[in-house]
Amino acid sequence: MIEWIKNWVINICAAVIFITAVELIIPENKMDKYVKFVMGLILIAVIMNPIVKVLGSKGDMANYINRATNYVNSTSINSNIQQEKASDRDNTISEFKTNLQNTCAKMLKEKFPENNYEVTADVKYTSQEQEISIEDLKIHVKTSGVEKIRKVSIDAKISNTDDGIYSNDKTAVDIKNYLNDELKIDKNNIFVKEDNK
Repeated sequence: MIEWIKNWVINICAAVIFITAVELIIPENKMDKYVKFVMGLILIAVIMNPIVKVLGSKGDMANYINRATNYVNSTSINSNIQQEKASDRDNTISEFKTNLQNTCAKMLKEKFPENNYEVTADVKYTSQEQEISIEDLKIHVKTSGVEKIRKVSIDAKISNTDDGIYSNDKTAVDIKNYLNDELKIDKNNIFVKEDNK
């Protein structure tokens, strides 16, 4: 390949030197423009020579195209593409989840400024429909004031978290209605947990 490029550059240089010599020798008259035209055609032919050779050798070109097609269709390329698609999909789901949580917390803070909100979203990707659906939205309402003291258990077998207790009072209903209206999230998929209850 390098030898081929070297020969091509040598041919172009030789043609340019030849054209320059001819232009220096020819006299200034009406033939001057015709000679320059012919010399330009010669230079174009020298420059285009490799392209003509590639297009002229159809057997070599077909062989090259077949090799390129086989390379693209190889399993390593396809597996890399599948891995990249899966990685992109996972990143998209993660970004969607983070953006949803941040957006919900910001919207709730603007609508109900008396409280602070911590939002946890559970999203799912369906490959058949190629869309991300919101499975549930857990909203932890942190009311102003002192946080309620939680019971502490020393026994390691007993869980002392109350994550399963969700509220259905007026604040929770208002939050569910607001998110349903604004983001079109099903009310049954929104769970509100409040402090100091």
